[in-house]
Amino acid sequence: MRHVDVDEVQVVPPKFTGVKNAIPLLKEGKIESIGDYLAKNIEYPKKDAERFIQGTEVVQFVVSPTGELSDFKVINGISPQINEEVIRVLETTSGMWVPGYNNNEPVAMEKEISVAFKITGLPYPLDFKTQATKYFSKGTEILFTKHNPKRALKFYDKGIMLLPNDEGLLLMRGIARYEVGNKDGAYRDWDRINALGGSFSYEHLAKLNEFKGYAELTRILNE
Repeated sequence: MRHVDVDEVQVVPPKFTGVKNAIPLLKEGKIESIGDYLAKNIEYPKKDAERFIQGTEVVQFVVSPTGELSDFKVINGISPQINEEVIRVLETTSGMWVPGYNNNEPVAMEKEISVAFKITGLPYPLDFKTQATKYFSKGTEILFTKHNPKRALKFYDKGIMLLPNDEGLLLMRGIARYEVGNKDGAYRDWDRINALGGSFSYEHLAKLNEFKGYAELTRILNE
């Protein structure tokens, strides 16, 4: 059987309720999790399931002071069909959110969810962490020993498709992107590390000083 696995959904306030105008229910503690809601309503696109396309979708959106959703942005997309499906279901939750507050005033606030799309029922189901680690190791070997950033980039891309918030993968993909001339892509990866609250020691970063993007990398991560 193939379906969407939502065990990696991550949501921070504003708070999802599962129903519209739910403040009275909130007081009673009768609310549904965003993970349960997505699990019940997301459908794995048939073509993607047939092609064994798997990964972790990351979508950002804004929750308005009235609990409406807008400004959807795909941070890590698995496929156009999956992008559309996740946003479609998220749109149905508009009005089901208690907004974020600033000094006791409801304000528009950006939020983010991650949804792992996994195909189950296979003899050897894909373990995202294990496979992403293999991609990281292979990409790094190619980058350091064979000095082939273009080829290394393919492995980092595959790893990030599975674990888009892995700071090590983002760090090294940024290096590979910079090496092949994609400076904007490198900056996005390193800015993403900052957004996730990540940090690396000076000793760790110093190992990358042979690469073109080293100065920019250290500048961005130290901002």
